[in-house]
Amino acid sequence: MIADADDVVVAYASVAMTGIDRSAAPEVLAKGAPDPVPALLLGRLAVDHRYANVGVGTALAAHVLATAVELNHKAACRAVVVTALTEHARTWWERFGFRPLAPNEPDQLDLYLLTSGIDATLRRMR
Repeated sequence: MIADADDVVVAYASVAMTGIDRSAAPEVLAKGAPDPVPALLLGRLAVDHRYANVGVGTALAAHVLATAVELNHKAACRAVVVTALTEHARTWWERFGFRPLAPNEPDQLDLYLLTSGIDATLRRMR
């Protein structure tokens, strides 16, 4: 959660651990992983419209990704997964390296980023 100087929430994210059915996962995600593949679900990331386009969402996403790396050191977390709510949101996530869970489905809004790729993503976000 991010709040302004008056303690008004301007952005928040919710996360939970999840599992991805290995048989339905892309090969790069499934290879050598247990079933289900352990992942961090970014269930919601929202920014107050008054703070849109100033980097608040990117900063919060970076925090969640760094949390996934930390989790992976303590417990298995092979990827971060998110469901983009719109095509525009999907494009936003894809610029950070997220890829569709089902790449053969053109309208796919379920995306993932391997934990092993997060460090490179964080460098690009800076």
